[in-house]
Order: sequence, then C-alpha cells, then structure tokens
Amino acid sequence: MPTPEIGPTAIHLQLTRLEELALLDRLLSDDASAWPTFVRSYGRLIGASITKVVARFRRHGCSEDVREIEAAFHLELLSNDKAKLRAFAPERNVRLSSWLSLLASRAAYDFLRRRRREPFSEAEFDPEAFVSADVDAFTLCDFRERVRLVSELVTEFTAKDRLFLDLYCREELDAEQIAEKMGISLKTVYSKKNKIQGRLQELVKRRVAA
Repeated sequence: MPTPEIGPTAIHLQLTRLEELALLDRLLSDDASAWPTFVRSYGRLIGASITKVVARFRRHGCSEDVREIEAAFHLELLSNDKAKLRAFAPERNVRLSSWLSLLASRAAYDFLRRRRREPFSEAEFDPEAFVSADVDAFTLCDFRERVRLVSELVTEFTAKDRLFLDLYCREELDAEQIAEKMGISLKTVYSKKNKIQGRLQELVKRRVAA
C-alpha cells in the first residue's frame, strides 16, 4: 500500500517504483480509474512545484496563475495521446514523481515568461489586490464595474458554459467534481476552462476597444 511521504517534501502520496510504473501503464492504457488515482498521488506535488516557482516571481504571478498553470499542465499531460506521459523513461532511473515535479516547474516558468512579455490587459487582474482592511471608494467602484462587465459578457455564452463558470468560479469545485456534475471528461473540463477564459478575455478586449 502507498504511504504518505515523510520529510520536507511530504506533499504527495508516496508510491513505490513498481506502483508508479503500474499506475503509468494504467494511464497509458486509458484505465478510467487511473486518473483520479494519479491526481490523488501527484496533485499536491504538482501544485507545490508550480507554487514554488510562481512565488519567486510574485510580481508577475498570483494564486489564480497557479490554478491556470495546473489546469494547463494537466491538459498537456492528457493531450496528443498522452505524449508527455509516454516520454517518461524509467530506464534512466528517475522516479515518476521527480520527473513530474520537473515538468510542472518548467510549465510554470514558461507561463511566467509569456506573462512577462504580454502587455497589461484589463482582463487580467489579481483578485487578491482588492483585499484590504480599508477599501477605498475608487477600488470598490472599479471592482463593481469589472463584475458588471463580466456579468454582461457571459450572457453571450451557452447555458453549458455559464453552468461551467458557475461551478468553477462561484462554487469553486475542482475538476473532478465539475466533470461529474456536467457528465464530461476531465480532459474536456481543462479544455473548456481554457477556451472560456480565452473567449472572455477576447470579449473584454473588444468591449474596451469599442
């Protein structure tokens, strides 16, 4: 049986090498029960690896960035017939956990490099910036205007997309819970999240330009 790892890296369910390889084989053979096991075993490790990188560049990253990088990274693992997972070479004597941590860190660096090159967009703001013991009137009005704008834009979305946003943003459900409630696959959850976010940003840019 897998046991929790002990020590400063105690952030994921520790599997033996044989258990790791067996889980990887199940993922590559499309075993439906393998992905939830993978998330339970490595989800916290992946999240911690990404958070560690983002924390080093706080000016360019926030907690929402961590969630976005995680979602994109999970999608990348499942994309192209799981090419990233198939690229793992156990004969190099590297643990799957170490390899995933490295890939997640690289994904975070790539995301932050892109973010640093992008001009500031009205669609991008850190909700934590509005947390204050004494919110001034300008900040409060600005926040309400953003909420109003987003509320207007989502009326153009389909009922399913609005439901997805409600589950993701208001109820803050994780990917597995959203997949179960909407009757869709995990891959579809991550893909839909990225598509909706991209569409929302594009609509905001058009509204601001108009």
